[in-house]
Amino acid sequence: MMQTMRRAYAIAGTIFRFPLTGFRQCAADRFTAGLLAGGLSALVLAWPSKYLWLWIVGAALFIALRLRHGAVEPRPRDLYGNQALLDIAGKVAKLGGWVVHLPDRRIEWSDEIWAIHERPRGKTVTLEEGIGYFAPEWRDTITRHFETCVATGLPYDIEVEIIDGAGRRKWVRAIGVAIRDDMGRISRIQGALQDIDERKRLEDTARDLERRFAESMENISDAFFQLDTDWRFTYLNHQAERLLERPRSTLLGRPIWQEFPEASSGIIRQHYERAVRENRTADFEVFYESLNAWFSVTAYPGAGGLTVYFRDVTKRHAADQHLHLLEMAISRIEDFVIITKAASQPGDRQAIVYVNDAFVRITGYSPQDALGRSPGFLQGPRTDAETIEKVNRGIALPRPIRAEILNYARDGREYWVDMSIAPIVGSDGGATHFVATGRDITEKKRAAERLAESEERFSIVAMMTTDAIWDWDIATGRVQWNSNIASVFGHDDVPVEDGFREWESRIHPDDRERVASSVLAAVDGAVDTWLEEYRFRRGTGTYAEVLDQGHIIRNAAGAATRMVGGVRDITETRLNEAKRLQAQRLEAIGQLTGGVAHDFNNLLTVIMGTAETLADEIADPRLSAIAQLNHKASRQGAALTRQLLTFAGRQPLEPASLDINTSIRAMEGLLSAALGETIILHLDLDPAAGHVRADAAQLEASIMNLCINARDAMPNGGRVSISTARSGDDAMVRISDDGFGMDTETRAKAFEPFFTTKPFGKGSGLGLSMVYGFVRQSGGRIKIESEPGKGTTVSLSFPRLASTDTPAEPVTNRVLGGGNERILVVEDDPMVRDFAAGTLVSLGYSVTSAGDATEALRILQTDGPFDLVFSDVVMPGPIDGRALANEVRTQHPNLPVVLATGYADIERIGATSRFRPLAKPYTRRQLADALREAIEASGGNR
Repeated sequence: MMQTMRRAYAIAGTIFRFPLTGFRQCAADRFTAGLLAGGLSALVLAWPSKYLWLWIVGAALFIALRLRHGAVEPRPRDLYGNQALLDIAGKVAKLGGWVVHLPDRRIEWSDEIWAIHERPRGKTVTLEEGIGYFAPEWRDTITRHFETCVATGLPYDIEVEIIDGAGRRKWVRAIGVAIRDDMGRISRIQGALQDIDERKRLEDTARDLERRFAESMENISDAFFQLDTDWRFTYLNHQAERLLERPRSTLLGRPIWQEFPEASSGIIRQHYERAVRENRTADFEVFYESLNAWFSVTAYPGAGGLTVYFRDVTKRHAADQHLHLLEMAISRIEDFVIITKAASQPGDRQAIVYVNDAFVRITGYSPQDALGRSPGFLQGPRTDAETIEKVNRGIALPRPIRAEILNYARDGREYWVDMSIAPIVGSDGGATHFVATGRDITEKKRAAERLAESEERFSIVAMMTTDAIWDWDIATGRVQWNSNIASVFGHDDVPVEDGFREWESRIHPDDRERVASSVLAAVDGAVDTWLEEYRFRRGTGTYAEVLDQGHIIRNAAGAATRMVGGVRDITETRLNEAKRLQAQRLEAIGQLTGGVAHDFNNLLTVIMGTAETLADEIADPRLSAIAQLNHKASRQGAALTRQLLTFAGRQPLEPASLDINTSIRAMEGLLSAALGETIILHLDLDPAAGHVRADAAQLEASIMNLCINARDAMPNGGRVSISTARSGDDAMVRISDDGFGMDTETRAKAFEPFFTTKPFGKGSGLGLSMVYGFVRQSGGRIKIESEPGKGTTVSLSFPRLASTDTPAEPVTNRVLGGGNERILVVEDDPMVRDFAAGTLVSLGYSVTSAGDATEALRILQTDGPFDLVFSDVVMPGPIDGRALANEVRTQHPNLPVVLATGYADIERIGATSRFRPLAKPYTRRQLADALREAIEASGGNR
């Protein structure tokens, strides 16, 4: 403090040419000297600066002292002006005076002190009140300094805080000195109070800025040093110490060229001197050999010398060299490389910053064509929008992306690329660039498309077929199947590995060795195809009849490498073939049986007719009995013939509309009696079964026949169920039993005539064949379901009638005799022809006979007229009986024609004839009645 005051006195004396000793003499009033010292202290502190107002304050205080102590005698006008100057100085310096009178300790303040406290002016305050204006933490300090000054006379000069009238804290400088009386005793303490709050804040700000600047210089990543105009170090930061490998304490004040001789003779000095000489920033890179490092240097010239920033770029330089090598390598690879700068804002596009030579070769665009553009310029009308969206989503995340995309070359050529895009991520986690590499896969894509098209065609073929398609890799044993292995054969999980063994294990044991040997022989041989039929196990455990065929693919050496083929389930086909063969066999048997029955009927017609004639005309009882016996035997023969014709489907029927349920219910008692007490009969009749058109007697006989067969299959008793139901447009009748059932071979022959499993003499073998013929002749179907030990179910189906009305059947009970009409008899069998002609002659008719239809038509033209034509249906030659009837109807519309048949369907014949046909074998009475009825219906004797 005293040093500061001395500086203030000296400066003030110098300014006003007032010797320091004289000033001290004038300053006998120490209070005034204190004020002067305070003002001049501010002057000294601010002297280097531009704040001249502090100089004015010091000058004003000095003048005030001179005036107060008589050093200058002021004139009244001068005194006024000096007082005003003093007031200005106090306000500008924010400096006020105070005095504490002892011993009462009253304080007097100048106006400026009241202004500093921002309190209304008063006259005096107590010392305690004055101390209370200081901030609480400073009150003890100011009290201690004041009391020390009072006790010892030691002055004080401290910086403390006050609380002003607005309640704000404010920094002040408090100065106090002791004033003694003539006796040398301290009579008062006086001093000054200066508002230094703004200065303190500026000093704090300056110190903070200086600290922050120093911290920044120390913490920046670049090395930093300053050189003065003599090339001496004036400052180095920590990074400069580290890179130069020298502590700053050994460098400050030392010339750079002396400390670093290598820099003195190289390009470093050239750049530095040029920067200073031309006042231009120097920016360069240099390799400093002694430090074995590359530096990037920036030197800024200034009035005080040179400021140098530099950084170690050794790694970057090595990276640049490495990058150059990479760029050279990338430019020579076959794949294209594109580097794009990431978009800075959402919605902005990427910009290409690098392309390699392969890009130019593939696309036809030069680097100048591509740089700065978005990669999207390579896309075109057939580029997949979904793929573009996928790429955009990956870039937005950002994350690596891989995609195959269709691009367009400069000449418009389409090409496919397999492209990978990877982001280059910055320190903030965001992508700065993207690197895209791609390979031209146009040929590969086209090959894949051709393969996919081929595979698609193969897949479609495989899907459209019912075959289980397989692909056998012979070298590895792997076998792959299409989905039909599950849908057709029920194998959901077929192992691919060792697939050949898996396939082999599913072949029926009886077929396995044969099939496996044949396929291996085909593979080892020179053939290209293989074909076998065998039994293949389904997923359910049953076996399917399959046709397996494959094509063998061989390499250039002829060795088999793959085999592709398909397994087809032909179980149904083989079953249908068996059924067809059985039907053909039954049809052949039926034709044979029908032909035999037809011949029998012709014979029986003669035998029955002659026996009837003999019985009626022989008077001898013994001979008449023989004739009756012949007649009975012929009727039994006729019954057997009807059974044969029924199987052959040629038995004349009398169909009518009937309710199946009613017919079965009417037979319940008869069926129960026939089945016996050990067998339970159960009926389950569905009203929806409805009506059918069938021969009621034949239906009843068929049901009875089936129930008897069921009874014979259950010698120890059991249960027979008869059920009816509606199935679509058919009415169903099912007869089921719990018997011992039938195997496959027995089922195949069940409908054949004379086939029976019963002991000899227990059955004719015509029961099921008769049922079969009846159902088929009625337009229905018959089916047997049976397995050994599981019983038998026979299902009969008949076309269901939409209406239940029963058509009226022509019935006549009239007994007709003979007549004298002229009748033409047409019959190819001579015995039947002679029998019919003789019978009619005996009845009074005039008869002409013909052996076939052609002869009959000639007779009608040349030997007519006739009253009736009686003709057989089946005759040799191009014209049978029905055709003859049609021709007669055309040429002679009023001439009646009656047909006779040994096996033809009466209903079918009746549809083409006006009169009901006559079934063979017939009696004399049946013949007479039929012909008489036809003649009468046509108008009688013409």
